[in-house]
Parts: sequence; structure tokens; C-alpha cells
Amino acid sequence: MSRNRIKYFTTGEFAEFCGVHKKTLFYYDSIGLFKPEKVMNNGYRYYSDYQLDVFNVISVLKEIGMPLKKIKEFLDNRTPDFLIDLFEYEKIQIEKEIENLQRIKSLMETKINITKAGKNITSDIKLEYEKEEFLILSDYINIEDDYYIDAYTQHLKHCINNKLNSGHPIGVMINKENLMSNEFFKYNYYFTKVNNSDVSKEVMIKPEGLYVVGYMRGYYDKTIFLYEKLMDFINNNNLCISGYSYEEGLIDEISVRDKESYVIKISIKVDEKKYI
Repeated sequence: MSRNRIKYFTTGEFAEFCGVHKKTLFYYDSIGLFKPEKVMNNGYRYYSDYQLDVFNVISVLKEIGMPLKKIKEFLDNRTPDFLIDLFEYEKIQIEKEIENLQRIKSLMETKINITKAGKNITSDIKLEYEKEEFLILSDYINIEDDYYIDAYTQHLKHCINNKLNSGHPIGVMINKENLMSNEFFKYNYYFTKVNNSDVSKEVMIKPEGLYVVGYMRGYYDKTIFLYEKLMDFINNNNLCISGYSYEEGLIDEISVRDKESYVIKISIKVDEKKYI
């Protein structure tokens, strides 16, 4: 004795199973996208349990942004090969979107951490051990050639085009010679921190080691006073500059309106030899 294994549901029941309003089913029926399996003489509509999988596919494709017209085209012409081709393509698009969302999440996490650090600064000059970091550098800045703004804009463009913005603001580097000559606005490079070395442009590694570190509140035109304090600390403690200074904003126009509320960090690489 055979038994009918097909289970039928009313429009309301089927809509409840699928987590949609009955009007959605009516609309899909009206455009020929998804029709009930049975329509009785009295106009009652019934959907089978086998249609749950089809509706689930429609919902998934709709969720990833596929237009209803394209979904209908797939359902009207579905074959195993069509399904494989469509789903392989959409899977690649989803992987790209996941990668982009991961990048955005990482950017937000970085911004949160930087801003928290900026809120907890002190005015003390300290010796701190800093870990290795990866930097993307601008072209060398030649101030005599009025190349300042060109180097900045080209560097910014490169970072945007290659999606290298990991949440860190653009910073500036000054070499040992300029620091010792008190040329605190004579920058050598702009830099952007990145999360790893797998990028299209050559990466410069900020070495781990001992740094003289200071913080200040205010706009960039006042960094000269922080540099002077850092240099006094280096001299008074018989330290020797062994690398670049790294100037970066922790709190800037993204989180405050008043430029005098900016928070800037400057680190100068040193070793423990006598300052020469």
C-alpha cells in the first residue's frame, strides 16, 4: 500500500516556515518567480515541502544582492551546469565581500585602539620598547624642489588605490641628521603603517627596539616643542639616536573638531651608547 510522502502547507503556514510575510509569496506568484504547487477551485493556495529548498535558494540569492529578475532567469532555465556556474561565480563574489568586510573590521579595530591610546597619554618623556612594524613609504621628500605636497598626494593616492589604509593615519619620518640639526619640519618620508609585508610596494621595516617616546595635545605646527623635549631627554640621558623619528596622529579630525585637541605621538629610535 503506497503512501503519499508530499506534505502541503497553506500560504500562511509556508510563509511562517520561511520567515516571510504572506504578501511576499503573493508577489513572487504574481511575477512568476515562485508559484504554489496547487491552487484549488476556491482559490486556496498550497505549497509542498519540496518547495522549501527552492524558496531557500531564492532567499539566499536575494540576500547576496541578486535581482529578482536574474533569480527568475536562473529558475526558469535551471540545469545542473547552470547551478554550478552561477554558484561558483557568486561564491567568488562572496569571498571578495568577506575579504573587504574583514579589512573594514580591522580598520575599525585599529582606529579604536589608536583612539584609546590617545585618550590615555601623559606629558612624560619615556624610554619604551616598541615592536617591529611594517611601513609603506612615500618617495623621498626633497624640500628644496618644493616636492612636499606632491610626495604626500602621491603617497595617499597609492595607499587608496591599493587599499592599504589599515586605520593608521599618514605619519612623517625625520632622519638622524635633521634631528641633530634641529630641523624638525624637514621631513624625509611620509609613511603609512600596514598589517603585514604582503603589499605591492616595497615595505620599510620600523625596527623593534628602544625608543624615546613623547605625546602632545595640539596641532602639527606645535610639534617643534615636543621634539625639543625629546632631544633634551636624549642629551640629558646620554643616549644616541640610531634611526628615524616617527611622528603620527592618535586623535585627529576623525574624532575631534578642534585641532588643538589633536593628540600626536613621536618616537625616536635610540640605543644605549653615549650620545655623540
